[in-house]
Amino acid sequence: MEWILIVLGTFFLLFICVLLIFFNMAFVRRKSGNLDDLSSPANEFLHPYLNLLQPGMDFINNFNVKEHYILSDDSLRLYGRYFDNNSDKTILLFHGYRSSSAHDFCGALKFYYENGFNILLADQRSHGKSQGKLITFGVKESYDVVDWCEFINAKYAPKNIVLSGVSMGASTVLFALKHKLPQNVKCVIADCGFTSPADIIRKVAIERFKIDARFYLPFLNAFTKIFGKFSVYEDTKEVLKNNKLPVMFIHGEKDTFVPVEMTRMALQSAGKNGKAIFVENADHGVSFLVEPQRVSTEILSFLSNTLG
Repeated sequence: MEWILIVLGTFFLLFICVLLIFFNMAFVRRKSGNLDDLSSPANEFLHPYLNLLQPGMDFINNFNVKEHYILSDDSLRLYGRYFDNNSDKTILLFHGYRSSSAHDFCGALKFYYENGFNILLADQRSHGKSQGKLITFGVKESYDVVDWCEFINAKYAPKNIVLSGVSMGASTVLFALKHKLPQNVKCVIADCGFTSPADIIRKVAIERFKIDARFYLPFLNAFTKIFGKFSVYEDTKEVLKNNKLPVMFIHGEKDTFVPVEMTRMALQSAGKNGKAIFVENADHGVSFLVEPQRVSTEILSFLSNTLG
């Protein structure tokens, strides 16, 4: 009997260790390299697009931005850069998982500025200059979106606000639709977002570690609820079923990280409020770079229809 207890205890400890490893790898903040150095080996997948990206990065670095800090509902100090264009319309940009705001939007930020938008480039919680120890895959980050909207309204009072995100940032702005947003938030642009933390964790676990995470997810979810106060089963598809704002989805057909099928399902949930651009030869997060003319034209058409 004693040896059975020893074996069971050993398996239990191993199981807890695996869960802790998963939790640490997926959710805990860690230092990353200089993602804003576009010529670095870490950004090798972006090198074919340097002629489009580098002018945008230079624009970001040379612009006389207004730096702002706000306090989140759970008392984290969040950082953002405001690009004042003396306009009555503002777009808020939210970057992806373990990425940076300049890295993810240097290809599009100048485009939005030249088309008359003020821009808020936000560092998501647990990234960049923003505080935080845990990344919650857009769930708690969505509350930060509301906080930034309220700050922008109080500080600059634009007539219209647009929310936009890429990868986890796309899921962030989609999750934000379940909250009470200010009335001047008019639409959302979601580029290659995932449907839920659970869905993307399952996908990454099977591809990178050959592990079927379905068995681990309920236990991992218990960890996230205890330590992060959020659930990995939060799903943007459910949010979109009750959403009234126009949403434009963007996704590359050859996305090797977030499957394009996730956006197709989200689009179906959005119903008449959803519109999508699928870019045939684009991998994760580079649709705007692969077909800049088509994507920019469709974005401007969408914004023209929603903002007037």
